[in-house]
Amino acid sequence: MSSLKKACHDCGMPLATGISHCAHCGATVGTLFSEAAAPVPNTKQKRHREATSNADFHYSIEKAQERANNSVILALASFFCPGIGFFLGSAAIVLGAMASRSLKAHNIEDGQGSALAGLIIGILGLIAQGAYAVYVVKSGKFPFLG
Repeated sequence: MSSLKKACHDCGMPLATGISHCAHCGATVGTLFSEAAAPVPNTKQKRHREATSNADFHYSIEKAQERANNSVILALASFFCPGIGFFLGSAAIVLGAMASRSLKAHNIEDGQGSALAGLIIGILGLIAQGAYAVYVVKSGKFPFLG
């Protein structure tokens, strides 16, 4: 027996020496001596790659949902923290937009409401911080200054 056995990269069926198409599925596999022949993936590596990509998918979804929740928390905090509320509101908007984009790309509904709420409340928090800044400047009552 020869150690140069090949298997079809699409269906995994064994291939005879010197053929260019799989007899089972019709995929182009090149010939045994062709330099352009596609390498045969190991089935163990293929399963590992599938498991890794599946884990990466779930990790990215969980990360997006976590960003959406953090967006809501930062947006709410932007109302009650004068001064740093600008930064908190901006961070809430950025996190909400990132989460919304990621969840929409994967067509996941769980977390899109939180992402949208973080965006809206973050914008409202920025408006409230701006109004507070205008009030402080017009009234001349600067906090923390005697």
